[in-house]
Amino acid sequence: MRFLARLATGQIALWCVFWLIGTPLSLVWDVSGGCMVVGCGVQEPLIVGFLIVLFTLSSIAMVFVSVAIWRSASNYPREAWWQTPLAIAAKLCAAFSALVTTLSFLAVLYFSFDFIYAAF
Repeated sequence: MRFLARLATGQIALWCVFWLIGTPLSLVWDVSGGCMVVGCGVQEPLIVGFLIVLFTLSSIAMVFVSVAIWRSASNYPREAWWQTPLAIAAKLCAAFSALVTTLSFLAVLYFSFDFIYAAF
């Protein structure tokens, strides 16, 4: 819990949050979302349900990690000239990721409720 609190407040180094947490999480989000869109040849309902749950949970986690990246970029030391554009780029990436994952999460919720409503 202490790690999550430090992560949420931006006390973890930007490189650690971005490369060690954000990048693998975004890969999970991309692969699970891509398999939902393309289908990946999956026909079993259990695997399809797993992909939907994985995509939904990774969407929620991506918003949290985007906030952590934003806050870590705000606390990023700017001793050299190139560190300011790096912090700005990290903030832009975090804002774009949060926007896209929130919209995708809302789309999954919408289509899930529509599917459940049509089933009954």
